[in-house]
This record gives sequence, C-alpha cells and structure tokens, in this order.
Amino acid sequence: MADKPQSSKDFKLVSVKIYKAGDESKFEIITALVDTFSYVESITSPCVAATMNIADSAGVLNRLPIQGMETVEVKLVSNPKPEEEQFYRFKLWRLTNRISSLQKQTYTIGLVSEEAILNETNRVEGIQSGNPEKIIKGLLKKTLASSKYFASEPSAFEVSMIAGKKRPFDIIADVCVKSVPTSGITAFKKSSKSKKPTIKGSAGFFFWENKRGYNFFSVDALCASEDSEFRSDRFKVQEHGGYEERPANQSNIQPDARIIETAIFNSEIDLMTSLRTGKYSSLICLFNHSTGQYEEFPYNINQSYDSMAHLGGQESISKIPHSSGDLVDKPTRIMSTIVDHESWYNEPGIASPEDRDGSKNPTKFADWQKHYVTQALTRYNLLKNQSGTIVIPGNSDICAGDKIDIKLVNKSPSADIKKNPHDKETSGVYLVEEVTHTYEKNVGTNGKFSTTVRLMRDSYGMKGEVSEHGN
Repeated sequence: MADKPQSSKDFKLVSVKIYKAGDESKFEIITALVDTFSYVESITSPCVAATMNIADSAGVLNRLPIQGMETVEVKLVSNPKPEEEQFYRFKLWRLTNRISSLQKQTYTIGLVSEEAILNETNRVEGIQSGNPEKIIKGLLKKTLASSKYFASEPSAFEVSMIAGKKRPFDIIADVCVKSVPTSGITAFKKSSKSKKPTIKGSAGFFFWENKRGYNFFSVDALCASEDSEFRSDRFKVQEHGGYEERPANQSNIQPDARIIETAIFNSEIDLMTSLRTGKYSSLICLFNHSTGQYEEFPYNINQSYDSMAHLGGQESISKIPHSSGDLVDKPTRIMSTIVDHESWYNEPGIASPEDRDGSKNPTKFADWQKHYVTQALTRYNLLKNQSGTIVIPGNSDICAGDKIDIKLVNKSPSADIKKNPHDKETSGVYLVEEVTHTYEKNVGTNGKFSTTVRLMRDSYGMKGEVSEHGN
C-alpha cells in the first residue's frame, strides 16, 4: 500500500492497538491482523460504534486475554485529507463470529464509545431540573465523566423531572421529546372551521455523538439554511455537495470522488402509517387534575408548515384529495394526557403560566405538554417524507447531522433528459441520518474505502426549484 492514498477509495491503516483491560501499559499491535474496519454514527444514537474483523494468526485472543472493556485505538489516513491522521478510540464490548481453522481463527469485535458502557453502569437518582441543555451537560460531565466537546441549543422552556434510577441516556431521550426550539413556540389560534383553538408550532430535538463530539439540537436547526431564522448560532453544520449519479454512457461528468455509486429510496409514500401516527392532523386532549379543566386542541401540519425549516423546495404539505374533502384536514390520531402545573410549585399563588389564570408569579417548571406532544411527534414523522441510502467513495469528513446535496438522473425519456438532466423531486439537500465508513484492507491493491450515507428529509424538491408536491 502506498504511503498516502492516491484515489478516493484508497486508505492506509496506520496502526491498530488493543490495550489490556485495566492495565493500559500492556498492549498488542494488531494492524496486520485487521481485515475490515467499519465505523458508524447516527443522529438517533447517543454513541458512536464500530466493528472490526480480525484474522488472528498470532493468538491475541488468548494472550491478552480479550474479555471486554479493552481499549482499542485506530489510526488511519484517507481522502479527502490524506495529510491528516484520523484517530478513533473505543472500548471493546463484544466478540462474535469466531471461526477456528488450524493455526488461524477469525472473529469480529464490537466497539463503542466508553460513555456507552458507563451508561449501563450508572443509575441517576434525585431531581433533574433546568434547561434541557444544562441537564444533558451535567449528565455527560458529572455522571459519565466525559471530556468530549458538547455543542447544544437551548430549549425555550425549563423542565424538572425525577430521575427514577434511569440510565443517563434514557433521561436524555425523555428530555429530547420535551424540548422546544425558541423559534417553534406554540401559537394558539381560533379555527374558522371549528370553535376549538388550534395548536401551531414545532418541537423535537436530537441528541447524538459523532467524531466531533456530542450534539443536542432541534430538528429545525438541523434543517435550516445558513441565513434562516431557524438556524442556531451554535450549530456549525457542514454541507457536502456535488454528489451526482452518472447517466449511462457519460463517464466524465465529474471526478470519481463525487460519484453516487448506488441510490436506494426505501420510503416515499406510506399513507396508512402517516394517518395512524397523526402525521398530518391529530387531536390532543388535556385534563388538568388540579383545576378539573378539560381542553381539546387540533393540530394540523398545514397550519404549522410555514413555521418550520425545510430541506427541500416544497412550499406546502402534499394534498390528499378525497370525495369528502382533503384527508390532511381530518384528525387521524387522538392523544390524551394529564396536565399538572402544581407538581414543582410550593408557593401559595397560582402555578399556571396561562394568561387566563392570571398568576402574578407562575411556576417556571410548568407542564408544557400542550407545546410539544403533537408538535414533536409530527416533526419527527415529517422527516421521514423521503428517506434512502446512497453509497459513495469514502469521505471521512461526512458526519451524522451534516447535510449532503445530491443530484440523481432524470429517469424520463431521453428527450426530456436533455432539458431536465436531474430528477427535481428526488434530488436536493438531505440530512445525514446515519453514516457508515467502511475500510476493507484486503480489497484491491490499496484497499477499498467507501461511505454509506442514510438520508432523510421533510420535503420534496431542490432549493430554488418549485416542487410539484403541495401544489
């Protein structure tokens, strides 16, 4: 293998070390034994992970011996920055698929970030209160003793909750759903079709780890463009552009590094699931057991679409016509919940922050379910409007939470392709939901480095182009 990668698919595995659990003064260099290294990040996962296929002819398995919690360090170089050495550090959590044959055995080791294992051994007690980003930062730094960089966006509301001996990442998952971006605070408006006030707004955050550190940001911040009002100043998103699918018989359309080798879209339309989950319209029923007040609020995605950031060029949600009217206007999921503002309020006055209740000193830990239950559910579901997977030449700069701009070939007849070479509805900017970097050392002359990107977005079309969806 050359000292430096020459093409987009080349890489060099500089070193792989495995340290004995509990005694890192003892280690084995297993670079020559590694066949494949695969590294994974996802915006739905609080930790990074990896797998490594080992062809062990040196007896490392029993010489250390491997028993779990060993530290594994990986150093490699690859394009697009072959001069920069990449460094990964994991804990070994499992060993599987062991096959022995004469003097050699092959097996797969599973690797995760150390915080993932510490999460399993820590149970949080007491009350967690404050802004969600403060709660998460405390769990990372104090409970999990993590020194990794943490980038976050503040939520509009403060929360208070009893930990109940839950694991840190479980508490963070609960907090994500309850978080509301400052740009997405609910508005209440009387509907012209009903006497009931309708809910508008956006909610929902993601918490994930990538190679840059830990991240806590709203769906709107992830989807927003640089000049958008939804953009969080703290979120330094990277957008990777210029990836194209090659038309048949056109080999020189762009450099090999920007080629889409495979594109599979596994979710385009699922009407039944969308209706049953209340993606388009839902009804939330609230009962305050302290006051005995009962309320119903319809939530319709049409009325909140403009108050959200979007990745595509779709100007409104797609209509679903029916003989009795548009199906999007009909609530298809009914949710009920109990609201109580008094839980964290010890003052003699009124705890409710509602203007109609007239409190002069309301609680700062109010029950905000009205502001996030339907809004978060709809926002998460909306991101699944288009989802798919592309395989491209290796690019280690791509991380979960980044954006990627792709252009797919128009599959229409050749006469139309000359006028519109790209599929305007499927091409465009997507959110990187998950990325897998796969390094196969024994493929070809200099190995093979490929990147598999799982994409998702909430709207069809390309920016600057009017989408047919919603019109």
